[in-house]
Amino acid sequence: MASRPGFSLECSLPNGRNLSTSEVDAWELKAARRGLLNLKTLLQGQPMLDLLAKQIEEGDAYFKSLIAKSNGQFKESRVDFRAKGITSSQFLEWFRIVDAKETPEGIRRFYLDIMAPAHPEHYALGPYPIGIVETIGQHICRVRIDNVVEVPDFVREYGDSTYNKKLPVTCYLDDGTVFFYGFQEIRDTEDGCDFRIRIIFPAASPQILFDEHAEHLAIEFRSWIAAAFGSRHK
Repeated sequence: MASRPGFSLECSLPNGRNLSTSEVDAWELKAARRGLLNLKTLLQGQPMLDLLAKQIEEGDAYFKSLIAKSNGQFKESRVDFRAKGITSSQFLEWFRIVDAKETPEGIRRFYLDIMAPAHPEHYALGPYPIGIVETIGQHICRVRIDNVVEVPDFVREYGDSTYNKKLPVTCYLDDGTVFFYGFQEIRDTEDGCDFRIRIIFPAASPQILFDEHAEHLAIEFRSWIAAAFGSRHK
């Protein structure tokens, strides 16, 4: 099952079938997701926010230091997807349908059914109409997301004219300080659609912030795109 100098390990079932490392890894991942969702369900909402309050405060101070050092300069963290079997309109329709948070139960279900499973470090929605508490650059961050306010021209300059659907957002810290921008683009292809998912962070942020948030985007959007496809093929 695993090997290294001086060590080896094999695992098998009573019927004699050997289990591969990837099989046991998949079982571990399934169990980890189930255990994490259980904890998130028990702590959903204000209990989670209370638990993370000190870390959120520390994160705010850290992120403000990055903003100050950046002197208004930004740099992107980005991943691209090519999806088959689902169009851009079908994905956006799914996301509008699941984003139904008019009631406390709607908020709870949106978090537990959509946000919590999409990434292990989606901790809570936060006290805003649109927002999330998650890990960014190894620090806990509570951001308020505004998808109505116009983003600066330099954000749109990251765009690709071949992508016809553009979803820009501005993301703020608790006190209203602009922390980063999101600029997602989608275009249809012959057999599906392409996604270009980017977050534009203060340029003085350490490289690990850009690298790990690319990992974050890859995990969460893979989950959402797959869920949108799955909702059409139940």
